[in-house]
Amino acid sequence: MKKIYFLLFVMSVFAIKAEAQVLIGGITEPDPDAILELRSDTLGFLPTRVALSQPSLSTPLSVHVRGMVVFNTNPTDSLRVGLYYNDGTRWVRLSTDAEIGLVGGSAQKWFYMPSIPIDVSTGGTINLYDECKAQLNDAGELVIHSTGAPARVLSVLPKATDLYYYVTGYDKTVFGTITIDANGKMTYTIKPGATVTDATYMNIVFVEK
Repeated sequence: MKKIYFLLFVMSVFAIKAEAQVLIGGITEPDPDAILELRSDTLGFLPTRVALSQPSLSTPLSVHVRGMVVFNTNPTDSLRVGLYYNDGTRWVRLSTDAEIGLVGGSAQKWFYMPSIPIDVSTGGTINLYDECKAQLNDAGELVIHSTGAPARVLSVLPKATDLYYYVTGYDKTVFGTITIDANGKMTYTIKPGATVTDATYMNIVFVEK
């Protein structure tokens, strides 16, 4: 019986310690609203360094955990080196105000689809993502750029499924049904007897999820 009492005592002490606030780098009480406080005038906080694969995959973690913060060491087409947090479904980079062009805020990232020729003699399917990547992300496609500019317009391009695709306007006298799947493949029809003019247009917008 004494052994059972001792085990219960140890477990109760552990539970109390597990819920206690912790201060590292000092001997005074931690901030009352912080479960963990790091205090130093000369040292920094070093988060875990992992190699993420893409925003929509939890790898190398087993699952997405909302609020998780890591430092990514693996630059890819859709990821940069830097701090990322998990929103429960994907990894989101902690951008600076300088990167988003704002002071004290954030903005959803979006851009227009580059100009591409569309066959309007018949309907068809166009992979908007591949067409965009060929112009903005493939270094070999660019011919002219300003002095000192990188070879690629976008050094980081999200994966196809990490973008939303929108047709925000089009010539309704020419185009009929338009659909876009999650990978950026757009299927369109041309209205019978449609007359194509210099005013025929289609505006396409990409939005990062």
